Amino acid sequence: MLMRTLAAFAGALLLSTAAYAQSAITGVVRDTTGAAMPGVTVEASSDVLIEKVKADITDASGNYRIADLRPGTYSVAFTLTGFKVYRRDGLQLPAEFTATVNAELAVGALEETITVTGASPMVDVTTAAKTSVLDREAIDLIPTGRTIQGMAQLVVGVNLSLPDTGGARAMQQTYMSTHGMTTSNTTVLVDGMMVNGLQGDGAIQSYFNDAMNSEVSYQTSGIGAETSSGGVRLNMIPREGGNRWSGDFKVSSRPGTWQSSNLTDRHKTRGLTAGNAIDRIIDYTLSVGGPIKKDKLWVFGSGRYYSVNNFIANTFFDDGTQGIDDQFIKSGTARLTWQVTPRNKISAYMDEIDKYRGHDMQANYDPETASTVWNSPAYHTTAIKWSSPVSSSLFLEGGYSNNTEYYTNEYQEGIEKPRGSAEWFANAAHNELDLGGYTKAGPTNTTESPIAFYWNVAATYVKGDHTIKVGANNRQGTFMHTREANADLIQQYRSSRTGVRWTVPSSVLIRNSPLVYGERLNRDLGIFIQDSWRLNRLTANIGLRWETLNAKVLAGKSPAGRFAPERTFDEIKDVPAWNNLAPRMALVYDLFGTGRTAIKYSLNRYNLSRTTGIAAAYNPLLNQTFTLPWTDVNGNDIADGTLRCTGYPSAACEISFAGLPANYGIAALNEYGDYPRTWNLESGLEVQHELFKGVSVSGSWWKGNFHNLTTTINRSWTLADYTAYTWYNPLTGNPFEVYARSAAAAARPTSNLDTFDEARKQAYEAFNFEGRWRIPGGGQVFGGVSIERERVKNCTSPDDPNYGSNGKALCDEFALDIPYRPSWKLAGTKEIGFGVNVSMAFQNNRSPVSSRVMTVTRGSTRYPASCPAPCPAGQVIMPTGVFGQTSLTYNLEPVRATSVERIVQLDFKVSRTFRFGRFSVLPTFEVFNINNSDAIISYITTNALSTSYLAPNSIMQGRMYGLGLVTRW
Repeated sequence: MLMRTLAAFAGALLLSTAAYAQSAITGVVRDTTGAAMPGVTVEASSDVLIEKVKADITDASGNYRIADLRPGTYSVAFTLTGFKVYRRDGLQLPAEFTATVNAELAVGALEETITVTGASPMVDVTTAAKTSVLDREAIDLIPTGRTIQGMAQLVVGVNLSLPDTGGARAMQQTYMSTHGMTTSNTTVLVDGMMVNGLQGDGAIQSYFNDAMNSEVSYQTSGIGAETSSGGVRLNMIPREGGNRWSGDFKVSSRPGTWQSSNLTDRHKTRGLTAGNAIDRIIDYTLSVGGPIKKDKLWVFGSGRYYSVNNFIANTFFDDGTQGIDDQFIKSGTARLTWQVTPRNKISAYMDEIDKYRGHDMQANYDPETASTVWNSPAYHTTAIKWSSPVSSSLFLEGGYSNNTEYYTNEYQEGIEKPRGSAEWFANAAHNELDLGGYTKAGPTNTTESPIAFYWNVAATYVKGDHTIKVGANNRQGTFMHTREANADLIQQYRSSRTGVRWTVPSSVLIRNSPLVYGERLNRDLGIFIQDSWRLNRLTANIGLRWETLNAKVLAGKSPAGRFAPERTFDEIKDVPAWNNLAPRMALVYDLFGTGRTAIKYSLNRYNLSRTTGIAAAYNPLLNQTFTLPWTDVNGNDIADGTLRCTGYPSAACEISFAGLPANYGIAALNEYGDYPRTWNLESGLEVQHELFKGVSVSGSWWKGNFHNLTTTINRSWTLADYTAYTWYNPLTGNPFEVYARSAAAAARPTSNLDTFDEARKQAYEAFNFEGRWRIPGGGQVFGGVSIERERVKNCTSPDDPNYGSNGKALCDEFALDIPYRPSWKLAGTKEIGFGVNVSMAFQNNRSPVSSRVMTVTRGSTRYPASCPAPCPAGQVIMPTGVFGQTSLTYNLEPVRATSVERIVQLDFKVSRTFRFGRFSVLPTFEVFNINNSDAIISYITTNALSTSYLAPNSIMQGRMYGLGLVTRW
C-alpha cells in the first residue's frame, strides 16, 4: 500500500514543486502610465549559472518570477517589442532570498537600453522565514574557526552547546540549537540535499570543509513545509567551478607559544593549576575549479588538512608535561556539475573525512591510561541531484544523499586486558567523583556505526504571483553499536576527606557489557504541499506536511559478561510508528508597497526530529549502567564480587547488590507506552525595515509551546513505598523534605513505562533585535541581541514523591522566577583602503544552565563540617537502614535558575591584498579573545557536597594570535 501511494504521488509531482532552498527574483512590470504590462520577457543572467540565463514572461497582471537561482551577482533585462530595454545590473542575490525587482518600460526601440545600477534589496517581502546568510566574503574574512558551528556563533538566535575560540573546538563538535528546540532538530543540507547523521537523533553532524561553500544560510524560524524540523536549518550552497579555471590555497597557523595565559588567581584557588590552551592549530586548504567543457561540465575539488592540539586543564603526562589532546582531520571534496541538455542538469559531490584524536580527556584525567583514542574507518557525505526547468513555469528535481559516520573510541594501547583475566579485573577505570578525574582506563571501548540514506523529489509551478510546490523527502538508515570495558565496571571514589584522588572507595558503576546491538530507521517520510499567493501587498504562504516515522530494534545477540548472561533477542517493530500532520502558515505584508518594510507573521507546527533514539531506548541490549555501594574490604583497590553475591561487605563480596533491579542487564528497563510524537507550535511576529539603502533593521517576537511531552513512571513503585526524611541544604543549612524508598521496593524488577503526560508543559519565548549594513564599495556589518527564556513543568510523579530530583517545590518553573537571558552578537568586515581589510566578531552570550545539586551515596556521604546550622555537620545523609535507593541527587535550586559564566569574546582580523595579474595574495593576522576572558565553560561538579564544587573543569582559551596566507588565481 505504501509503495502504491508513493508511486501515485510521484506521478502527481509532474504537475507541480520547487527547487530546494534556492533564491528567486520577482516583481511587476508597468509602463510609464502605471499600467501592467503582460508579455514582457524577463531574463536573469549571471556567471554562477552554468546555463547562463534564466527567463520568465510576465502574466496579465505584469507579474513575473524567476526561481531556482544560485546566489551571486545578476543582471536582469526586461524586453518587449516597441519599448526600450530596461536592465538592472549588479543585483546581489544571497542564498534563500527572493529579491523584488520592479521595472518601468518606456516606448522606444529595442536598440535603446536603460541601465540601472542600484543597491540590492535588503527586505524579502515574500517570506517570513528568518534567514541569515554568510557569503564567501564573510566566511573568508570574518574571524571564526571555519566550521559550520563556529560560523553559527555569528548568527543571532543560534545557541551553541559550547563556545569555539579560534577553531580550538573544530575537531570536536559543538551543537547548534534555536528557539527551545533540541540539537537533534538541526537540519543540515548541502545544496538543499539533507546530510544529517543518525546519531543523537540527527544532532551529530559530519565535519565539512568550508572551502566547498560559496555561501552558508542559517534559518531559525518560519521554516516551510519542505523541511520537517523547526530548529536551525543550515544550507551550504556549494562552489561549482565555472567557465574559467580558478582556485585558492589557504594556510593558517596559531602557535601555542604565542597564546596569552588567562589562568587567574580565582582559578588557582579552586585547584586549577593548568588552564585550557592550544599547543598549536594549523590549517592547509587547496581548492580548484573550472570547466572540463565550457557551459557543459564543471568540476570543483578541495583538500584540507586541519589539526588542533589542545592542552587539557590539570592533566599531565608521566614526564610532567601538560596533557595534550592531539587531533587532525584530513578531508577531500569533489563536485561535478553537468548541464546534460539545456533543460537538464546533474550535480554530484563527495566529501570524505579521515579523523583522528589521540587523547580524548577532561581535567584531572591521566593521559597515559584514561584518555581515549578516536578513529574514523568510514566517514563521509555524498549526494547526487537532478534538476530540470521543464518550462519557464515548471521546475522538477530529485536527489539522493548519504551520511556515513563510523568511528571508534578505544583505550590507549595496552590498556585493554583479556576478558576474565586477573589484569582485566585489576584495570577497571577509576573515577574520582569528589575531586574529579579518571585513571587506570577510560570509561569504555565503543564503536558507533550509523549510516543514513536520503532521497527527495520535488516540483514547482510558478505563474505570476502564484507559486505552488509539491514534494516528498525520506530518511532511513541503520545504527550499530558495540561496548566493552575492563572489569565491566568503573570504580568510583569520593576522596574529599583525604584530598588525594582515588583513595576513598565509594561505589561502582556496573555495566551490562559486552554488547553488540543496533536499530534501524525504516522511514522518516514527509509529503508536502506549499502554496504561495501574492495579493497586492500581501503574500500568503500556506503549507501542509504529512509525516510518517517508523523505526525498529534489530534482532541481536551479545555474549555473557560479568554482570549479565548471554542474551539473544528478536527484533522489536514499530518503536515508534507515527503518522502526523504539520501545517505551516506565514503572512507577509509589504507595508508601503515599496519592498522596504514588511510585517511578517508565522504559525507553524514542527514535529520533533527523531531517528533511532526511541528504538534504542527499548533495545534489550542497550548499554545499561547502575551505581552500587562498594567497600574495599581487603584493601587491594579491586572491586571484588560476582553478580548478586551475598555476605556484603566481605572480601568475597565487596559490592552491595541489594538495590539492583531483578531484571538488570537481561531486559530493557523501559517500556514504550505508544506515546504520540512531541511537537512544537511556534508563532512569530517580525517587523523588518530597510532604513537606508543597504541598511536594514528588524524586531521580532517568538513563542513556542511544546505538546505531547512524556513522563517515565516505574510501575513497580507506589507512593506507599516511601517515607519522609529530612535533609539539609549544605550551602544554607535550610531543611527540606525528601523521601526514602523502601529496600523491598528498590529490589523489585524495574518496570519503567514511558508515557504521554498531559500535565507536563514546556514553553519558549524570545525577543530579537537585529540589523545589517551592506557597506557601499564592499563590506558588511550585522548583529543584534536575542533575549530568551525557557520554562518546564514536570510534576507528574505517581511513583516517586521526590519528583525525580526536583522535589515538589521546584517541579513547576512557570511558578518560579526563571530569568530572561540575552545574547549579543556583532560581526563585520570592511576594506579601508590600499587593499587592507579589517574584520571583527564580538559575542556576549549566555552559557548552558548549571543548576546546583547535592549528590548522595547511601551509607557513606556526610554533611560537610562547614554546613550551617541547623544542618548536622558530619552526619551520614542517607542511612542504609532508611533508604533503599543506592544514591540520590537533589536539585537545590530550579534547573534553569543559574548558568555557567557568560562568554564574552572579541576577535579581530586584518588582511592586505596584493595583486599580480590573475593572482592575488592576502597575508592575514588575527587575534581571538582579545579581551583574554577567563570565563569558566564547565565545572568539575555542581554537587555542593564535593570539595570540587564549582571548581573549573575547563575555561575559555586565552588570547590567541595567528598568521595566515591566502593565494587566489
